[in-house]
Amino acid sequence: MAEHIKFRDFQPSDAKAITFGEPGELLNRVGDPGTIIRVATWQGRIVGYVTSWLAVVHRSRRFIDVVVAPDSRGRRVGTRLVEEIRARSHRPLATKAVEGSDAEAFIRSLGGRAYATCPPLELARRQFGRVREMLGGHDDVISAATLSPGEPEHLWSRYYEWVHADWSPVDDTEEARAAVRAEAAELDLEHTSVALVDGQPAAVAFVFDDDGAPTVCAETVARDTPDGDEALARAVADVVSASWRRGVRRLAFDGHQEDPHFGPLAARLPLEGARLFLLELPLDVVVPGADR
Repeated sequence: MAEHIKFRDFQPSDAKAITFGEPGELLNRVGDPGTIIRVATWQGRIVGYVTSWLAVVHRSRRFIDVVVAPDSRGRRVGTRLVEEIRARSHRPLATKAVEGSDAEAFIRSLGGRAYATCPPLELARRQFGRVREMLGGHDDVISAATLSPGEPEHLWSRYYEWVHADWSPVDDTEEARAAVRAEAAELDLEHTSVALVDGQPAAVAFVFDDDGAPTVCAETVARDTPDGDEALARAVADVVSASWRRGVRRLAFDGHQEDPHFGPLAARLPLEGARLFLLELPLDVVVPGADR
């Protein structure tokens, strides 16, 4: 089968012919700048597809999503779809995969490696009391709603840019910076907690009132914030305490093991769930078997 597989660009009419994955999502991406969609066919039937795109904010890597028909797996269809994108890109390829999943095994088999790791990130209500005892008091913490207009959004932009700077920098364009600011517009300011050091914001537990569970992004406002670990613990303790009082069933954190203050804090907390790897195929990695 492998030697008879053909590749071509996705056509909108293909969505009705694809019987696996979520082909409807492909239609939403058609025409997006920087998006590439290739399909693999065998005897006229689509047996796999790959979608690749450039994010607005992080553009140092090209993201990919590979889907292969269940009855065509094990025939290097996915490998060759990845190479279809590699041949059209001068950036490393990247994707996300849950630890232990088939997706992780596939990308690692091609030479992929993790460039960031999200630890277990769900905090169940039954653990709220334990976390409050572990982190102690939360004096000198204020609600972001009490800050001057625009300051919470400024703190979000500062945090977001520095925390990604070393491994997935924000693109140096106004469009990328505007997208980061737009995320700040979704913040739940009343329940976002700001820890102060000498009267100035030092760490923030940003809260987004997402469906299912509030999402918390917590870090210091700058890499070299004095007493950053202690300030971050106070901000998180305040969010957990407020969540307990308002009946929140669980909190979903969003962060990385590599974050200099949140990473060590997350390792101490009784968080649940699977680890998530951000994987990349560097440009210097030769995809095994891609020419077959």
